[in-house]
This record gives sequence, structure tokens and C-alpha cells, in this order.
Amino acid sequence: MATGTKRLTRDERRAETRERLLESAGRVFARHGYQAASVDEVADEAGFSTGALYSNFDGKEDLFLTVLERHIERQVSELSAAVAERRTVADRARGGADHWMAFLEREPELVLLFMEFWAFAVRNPEVTPRFAARYAEARRAVSELIEASTRELGVELSLPAEQLAMAIDALADGFALQKLADPEAVPDDLFGTVLTLLLEGARRRAPEARPAKI
Repeated sequence: MATGTKRLTRDERRAETRERLLESAGRVFARHGYQAASVDEVADEAGFSTGALYSNFDGKEDLFLTVLERHIERQVSELSAAVAERRTVADRARGGADHWMAFLEREPELVLLFMEFWAFAVRNPEVTPRFAARYAEARRAVSELIEASTRELGVELSLPAEQLAMAIDALADGFALQKLADPEAVPDDLFGTVLTLLLEGARRRAPEARPAKI
């Protein structure tokens, strides 16, 4: 008796369609940038009609923000793996920085895409809140990673983890801008050195013992 292919349920088909559209969108956005990419090309490359795309997403902005959300989740997972099992603050700073610089070299088009959409979003008040929410997710994930590291390493911070995460994100974005504009001017290990200095400086120091009064 021949075994037929299992028929997917409606929800399974919808999930599969959505997944293929997101994968296609990631390629098309990376290839053309946000402004030049079209939903028609995304749908066509995924093998669907634009109607199928609009039945899963509200439009190009919604599609991009969903792609961005998935990208953030992947980056956080990879970052966590890059610093796991490292036993000092300096080692974790170096591991996280090395991961970011390697990603920048491997997939510069994704960083450029993010910067392009950032410029678009901050100029469009109706888009800004949704973009800011996605950006906040990345900071929150870094903040949680910092808090987990302080617990594991027994370190106390003189700054809230949320503020430290914002500073780290700003450094990462700044190094990306400099590296993309002039690769030879930015040593690959500089981010790790600066990040180590930042994190070491943010550690709360034990108060010095005062000399006993005689």
C-alpha cells in the first residue's frame, strides 16, 4: 500500500507560506535595499501571488519589521553563544565584540539595510513607534544578557544594565559606520578593547578599607 504525502492543515499551509515569504523578503531586501525592494519581487521569488503576501502582512513596512524581528532574535541567540562559558568580563566583552565584527564582515548588506530603514523610520512619525519597539527589543535582549553575566560572574554594576546596553548598542552601530566607510582605518580588535574598558569601568568597586584610628 503506497504511502501518500501528508496533507497539511490550513494553519500549517499558512505558516509555510509565511515562512517562505519571510525568507524571500530577507533576500530581496538585502539585495536591493528597503526603498528599491518591491513586494511583487518578494512574492514572485517565494512562488506566490502578491495577494498571498498581503494576506500575511500589512505591506512592505510590516514585512520588513517582521524580517528585522527575526534577525534580532538570531543575532541575540548567536551573541549568547559567543559569550557563553567565558569566565571573565573581559573575555565576554571580547567574545561579543568579535562576534559583531565578524558579522559585519560576513553580512555588511544587512547592516546597511538596517541603517537605511532607520533613516526612513525616523523621518516618518507613523513608522517610528514600531521601529523603536523593535530596536528596544534588541537593547532589552542585550540588557538581559548583561544581567545574566553579572549573576554568573558575581559582578556588580555602577550603571543599570539597560543604560549599559544602550551604550553598547551605540558603540556597535558607531563602529559599523566607521568600518563600512573606511575598513582599513578600523582595526578588527578595537571594538573589543573599547568594550572591555567600558565594562570594566562600569563594575562597582568594593570600598577601600579605611586605616584604623589609633
